[in-house]
Amino acid sequence: MNQNFSRLQDSILVLCTLETLLSEYKKCLLKEKSDSVVYSALTSQIILNASSYIEEWELLGALSSEEPRILQLRKIAKPAIDRIKKWKDLKLVRNSVIAHNHRLPKQDNSLTITSIKRQLSCPNSLFDYKLLIGCIYVTKNALLRVFGEEYNEIVPYLKNIEQITPVNEIMNKKGYQKEMDEVVINVQTELDEYYAKIGLSDSI
Repeated sequence: MNQNFSRLQDSILVLCTLETLLSEYKKCLLKEKSDSVVYSALTSQIILNASSYIEEWELLGALSSEEPRILQLRKIAKPAIDRIKKWKDLKLVRNSVIAHNHRLPKQDNSLTITSIKRQLSCPNSLFDYKLLIGCIYVTKNALLRVFGEEYNEIVPYLKNIEQITPVNEIMNKKGYQKEMDEVVINVQTELDEYYAKIGLSDSI
């Protein structure tokens, strides 16, 4: 079922969805050791989704001319948003370290791995991440207090939102193995040709 939500409801839905994801990430994060790959992956997702939350919060703010209650909401939630914005490099880390290819477009595409300052104002410790997610949780609760009626109008339609259907999904081990073997053989063939040209041999 398709439902035309208002722009306000669109923002409410996005903000609530992002906050729910962040809360689930926090639950998983608390179970991981800080030096694990899973911990690193979770914290990256937290930075990505928290940055998206702040961007959507600003988009919501742009609707204040249509809905005066948004101004009241932003005033109520300002202490939490201000605390999040104390991490001044949150967006830089999201854009140039996590989401993109470790390059700084404004600095001649220099590599962040070698050129970025090591002292960054962004979440790093477990308690930083807990505080970041906690601040977002507080703003989401304020949002639902002010716009509870609008949110409740959305809820009945959520269960009818269609899931993304992957195209050409590999469904079993046999399918995976077939495609993986083809890739390895084709790459090996190209590699053999390359090494033949320079008089060497190698294999993957």
